[in-house]
This record gives sequence, C-alpha cells and structure tokens, in this order.
Amino acid sequence: MPVRSKRFEDKTKKLHRLLSILRKVDNRESCTPHSLSQEFGTSVRNVHRDISDLNSAGFALMFDKEGNSYRFADPDFRLRDIDLNNNELLALLLGSQIAGNLGRPFEDAYRSILKKVRGYAGDKTRKKLHDAEILPFFIDIDPIEGFDRIEGQYDAIKEAMDKRREIEIAYKTMKSPQNETKRMIAPYGLFFHEGLWYVLGYCHLRREIRTFALDCIRSYLITDRHYDIPPGFNMVDHFKQGWHMIQYGEPVEVVLKIANRYARWIKRRRWHPTQVIEEQNDGFLIFRVTLQGTRELKWWTYHWIPYCEIIAPPELREEVIGEMRAMLEGYGIGEYNLKRIK
Repeated sequence: MPVRSKRFEDKTKKLHRLLSILRKVDNRESCTPHSLSQEFGTSVRNVHRDISDLNSAGFALMFDKEGNSYRFADPDFRLRDIDLNNNELLALLLGSQIAGNLGRPFEDAYRSILKKVRGYAGDKTRKKLHDAEILPFFIDIDPIEGFDRIEGQYDAIKEAMDKRREIEIAYKTMKSPQNETKRMIAPYGLFFHEGLWYVLGYCHLRREIRTFALDCIRSYLITDRHYDIPPGFNMVDHFKQGWHMIQYGEPVEVVLKIANRYARWIKRRRWHPTQVIEEQNDGFLIFRVTLQGTRELKWWTYHWIPYCEIIAPPELREEVIGEMRAMLEGYGIGEYNLKRIK
C-alpha cells in the first residue's frame, strides 16, 4: 500500500479547513483569524492565505469590522439550497415568459437559469416551481417571429459591441427596399421594440446616431476600426427625446386637445417624460409634449380619432389633414364632402 506523503496530508488538512471555513461563514458563525487559527491548529498567516484562496476560487469573503467576523461580501449569498420567496419566484417565471418573446438566445438562457434553480433549490422552492407551471400572469410583449432570420446579424453586432469594433452593413430600408446602401456604424446597443430587434449606433454615412432594423441588414462585416461610446451616453435617455424610438430634427412642442370622452384614459398613465396635462372647464384636456420628431406621436393620435385634435405645430396639423383627406378619398367620399373638411 503506497505511503501518503506529508504534502498530501497538508493539502488534505487545508481542504478541510477551507470547507469548514465556508460552512461556518454560511452558518453566520463568528469567524476571526485568531479563532480560526485556534480551532484548526494553524497559524493566523495560514488563515489569511485560506481566505485569499477562497476569494480566488470565487467565494467573495470580507472581514466585517463591526461584526468582528468574516462574512460573504454579498449578505444574501448562501451555500445552502436556494429558497425563493413568492415574489422572487414570480419575477423569475415572468422573466422566462418575457425571454421567450425576445428570441432563442434569451429563451435558452432562461431555460438554463430555471434548470440551475431547480437543481439547487430547496424542497419548498421546488414545490413552488411545480405548482406554478400555469402562471396566472401575462406580459403583453409582441413576440419576434423567425429569430433565425436575423440571428447572424444579432450575433455579429453583439460581437462588434463586445470588441468595440465598427461594423459595415448593407442596408435596405422598409421605405425604399429597392435601394441598398453601405453603412459603417459604431453600434451603441441593441433594443427590442414591438416584435423586432434594432441596433442603435453612430452612422458615418449620415454623421449622426441612427436606428437600424436587423431584418433590413442584408450583409455585415466586423472591421478592425475601434470606436468609443461618447461619455455619458445612455440609451434610456436617448429614447426619451422621441415618442418611442424615432428621433430627428429639433425639439418641437406638440399640443393636442383630447375630448372629455377619453380624458380619463389619457390621465391614467404617463405617456412621455415631458408631458403636461391641463384640464379644461368643459372636461377636455390639453396635452403638451416636447419631442424630436413627431411621426410616431402622429400615429398614436390616430388611435384616438375622432376624439383627439392636433392644435400645434401647424405643419403637423396640416400633415394630418392631408392624410385624413386621402383616407376619405380611399373610402369613396365625394369631392363635395371633402371641401367641407377643414
């Protein structure tokens, strides 16, 4: 029978110490360098080395001077089985529902998360997961159709962002699909809107930040050209400038008059960070908002026809009148009646 070396015995003792220290910290027992050195019959220096080795292995430990003990850097971290409360479990399952609408990578990632939770969960959480197979919640997010058609574009842009490399794309807009343009863009971020994925980035052709739909990108090539995102740039703040995702031109104030019939629907939520609502004596609402680009807001007002009137700016009002005339012509309304529309 082979004789075990002293080095083997020392390693075994060290492993025992490491596991025991983790167990004591996980149990929230008092652990100081001195108490641990006495318990395990080793030096304080060795205890410091043990803590350093545990940190290197991914167990973030720190010494809490106030509590006079080692503890996990994350106070909620546990080595024991994961037990989720009802709200945590609900957030996890709702996240899974949302991820399923975003595309395969997110769906696969959440499946992996749920698998890990089931594997490490305690009995209570496993029972909750089993009982919650039919979730009594629904998040209304338009799902993407055919993610495989844009998966290459998605992966290439994500890689370009990770490496901070500009990407050259061949792009066909929905407005002019017959025209294809070459664009060199510095991608700042990906975003999902109404069932479609987009990339937001600086376009060298237009010399401004632009939005590109991934399904309109016909080809792509990651270049060696490095780029930096401007200091302080934030996608959330960027999109606040428009109604949703389209920004262009100088900021303009839009004024709408909402009939009292739908006033309570308008007042029940915040539609935009800049909105100001003025209630009139007759029950009507004056709705003011400042935007860079009015196209999406115009489309939104069509949802409330005929109970929403555009007061300003005058050019937007005229644009809508022209589109209403075209709509009525499409319905076969005669010229006499069209002349009565002002």
